[in-house]
Amino acid sequence: GVQTCALPIFTLYSRKVKNLMVGMGYQEMIFNYLGSGRDYIEKMNIEGTDAGKAVIEISNPMTENFQFVRPSIIPSLLAAETVSGNAVYPHKIFEAGKVAFRCDEENTGTRTRQYLGFVTAANDANFNDLASEVSTLMYYLDLEYKVEETEDPRFIPGRQAAVLKDGKRIGIFGELHPAVLEKWDIGIPCSGAEFDLEELI
Repeated sequence: GVQTCALPIFTLYSRKVKNLMVGMGYQEMIFNYLGSGRDYIEKMNIEGTDAGKAVIEISNPMTENFQFVRPSIIPSLLAAETVSGNAVYPHKIFEAGKVAFRCDEENTGTRTRQYLGFVTAANDANFNDLASEVSTLMYYLDLEYKVEETEDPRFIPGRQAAVLKDGKRIGIFGELHPAVLEKWDIGIPCSGAEFDLEELI
């Protein structure tokens, strides 16, 4: 008989998530998951924070542009936005890809996860529209979730929220902080979100 190859659950799930993002008008991007401390820490407003300290540095990098492993997909999306100022707005881009960060619970001291990140750049990019997209995503993934206030320096205070599933934080969304946008030379408001894809299953 013919052997059929069953795709792993996660691959199918990831495909479903990507299709939902495309359905909401987002364009898929694919990035390198190595980059510079400048992009992953300084430009993201997390220098000196616990999040900043959790970024993994590579011991013998070829160049400082590939010295760190990204802890988040949002910097990759902002880097793409920096060079697409000539394209007609709104820009809606996403990536489902690898991130890694320090984690004391793991034997290796690090944890690698598959994340989903998305960013909208538009004059009217705002928290409420993003909240409704998050709600749409959760609805089609059949997930019960709650939101709670957060104080993440990458986002504007009072215009950001964490997403919780069964009491565990699985993501965050909000309007990106003007200080972050300024560091990336982005002159238009941006809202962004990020989820641990493996926690969404």
